[in-house]
Amino acid sequence: MPHGPLEAAAAYNEEMEQVAKPEPLERGERSDTKRPLVFLDTNVIIGYLRGDPSAAQLFSAEATGRIRFAVNPIVLQELLLAADAADRPEFQHIRDHLRVLPVDFAKAEALLPRARALRNRLAHPNDILILSSADECDFLVTSDVHLKNLVTAATPHVVTPEELVTHLRAA
Repeated sequence: MPHGPLEAAAAYNEEMEQVAKPEPLERGERSDTKRPLVFLDTNVIIGYLRGDPSAAQLFSAEATGRIRFAVNPIVLQELLLAADAADRPEFQHIRDHLRVLPVDFAKAEALLPRARALRNRLAHPNDILILSSADECDFLVTSDVHLKNLVTAATPHVVTPEELVTHLRAA
């Protein structure tokens, strides 16, 4: 049985390979600037399933080919455990259109000092694992305002669904 978040992530990586095929993102693969890669946090997908208008606009943008979506095994695991998410037909459609990125354990470990330095909120272990996958993406969309505090690099741009919708309209 896994003892910590990194060991749990390794187990999730293996389990989620059966749910959706992981696709590692190569550094040079982001050259398609017309279609940014957008990492979705669990709360955004659940918001969409519950009728959040901003999240629905993001899924419309994906359907028209303006953006691409990515998650990691941690987000998939959280969705599968959400009582009302995994059983919804919309979830099946979403799952079929997601790129599943692997958890990067070295990047997760590199984030630990930053997470420990946050005095106002202890970072959730899943936040660290999510960021280890999302750093290759253009955007990380979340409703968790504390997740943004963990990001120190230029990418991903951590935005709310509303902020990304505004960005897409301006582009």
